Amino acid sequence: MSHATVPGGEPPEEPQPRRAHPLAASVTTVDRAVTLLSFRLLGGLPPAEQAIRPLPAEPAIRPLPAPRSPQRAAPWIGCDHALSDPDFFPRWRAKVAERLAEQQSPVVGKTHVPEKTTGGYVLQWYLIIPTYLGALLFHSARRVPTLSPRQLSFRLDLGVLREVALRPGRFWCLPDDPDADHPDAVLVPDEVVLGTILRRQVIAHASHFLAVYDPQVRFGHRTQWAAVTDVLDSGLLLAGRSFGSPQAGAADARLVLADGAKPLTSASTICQVTDSRGRTHWTRRRGSCCFLYALPGVERPCASCPRINNRERARIFGARESA
Repeated sequence: MSHATVPGGEPPEEPQPRRAHPLAASVTTVDRAVTLLSFRLLGGLPPAEQAIRPLPAEPAIRPLPAPRSPQRAAPWIGCDHALSDPDFFPRWRAKVAERLAEQQSPVVGKTHVPEKTTGGYVLQWYLIIPTYLGALLFHSARRVPTLSPRQLSFRLDLGVLREVALRPGRFWCLPDDPDADHPDAVLVPDEVVLGTILRRQVIAHASHFLAVYDPQVRFGHRTQWAAVTDVLDSGLLLAGRSFGSPQAGAADARLVLADGAKPLTSASTICQVTDSRGRTHWTRRRGSCCFLYALPGVERPCASCPRINNRERARIFGARESA
């Protein structure tokens, strides 16, 4: 067996282990803190899991599993693929209609689900993909990743958004970030600038999505951008709640949404309401609607419904927790 000669007699250097991307730990921290969705860095998935495929046109009907069920093996869907496939969003809305019909009636298909309801659900769920991940990373790590469609993918379970994955890549951070020297890190001077970058990243992705989605729904321009505003605001409140301080989430929302910079439709509407028993609750007033109320038999609005005032919000919270 021959051996390579090393000049100077020095032993060959041991190969260095590949350095994990800085966003890997940040995304893991977010995933552990949030129960609503799962979040992953795509580069950390097993090779068999990294293939991003189209949404199956006719998946098998099966019981709705728990959000983090290890049995689920739905395909990853690239945002860029979803936005380039003219049939993707109609298929997604059909799955949402099927699921809502099953929830409202034991006989599948018996309940009519209005188009505006499926349109509102898919509008908000898709916007969650870039927005919640960006909001959570901003709040927990003071990092904002690139949120373009090429960087993101997601998984659905019977039409329900369950998981979001991010590809490693460029991210913006503050000068004192522990990975400020990483090749993908772009330093910004302060949190105000970082919040502006988050807002612009969300707006850029939302603009791409709405250009595709707008011809498929009967929602006006303001309704669509109110949904973007709502999801960004609620994502930052979710971040605060998930990491133990709704107050901090509300402060981040005021910073990121600023004065409702166009095309956003308002500044943050996060507030506290006090119920009849003297308990305070963090909530917000949406500018858009999910149109769940349009389903037969649905009478009670949700606490953030734009059609009610803060007194009614407080009543809903009080009734919910005393039931």
